[in-house]
Amino acid sequence: MAKLIYNMIILLFVLATPAMGKPSCETVSKRLAPCLSYIQGRYHSIKPSGRCCRGLIDISNMMKNRGDYSTVCKCIKKVLLHTNYDPKRFQTGSQQCNTGYTLPPVGHTTTC
Repeated sequence: MAKLIYNMIILLFVLATPAMGKPSCETVSKRLAPCLSYIQGRYHSIKPSGRCCRGLIDISNMMKNRGDYSTVCKCIKKVLLHTNYDPKRFQTGSQQCNTGYTLPPVGHTTTC
């Protein structure tokens, strides 16, 4: 019995470790990729795609933590540095996708 409890504790540490780390710009970039045409206003629908919504939900969850907010914000700006897009679409898209946390309009001039 003690061995089973010990193994479960080890498993919990292994599974929880990635969630405890800071979000990386690579992760933010991967989550933003399906939303690129939407935030640029080139998507064929006024609503974001399902893949885009999943990405926005993930980004929203990352930004809920105040310490990670700045990191994620800076990553968004870095990833989209040479892209023309409408920052308000982050906010609109997160509302349409019911992310639970409305993303701010992150633009090139946003102070993170």
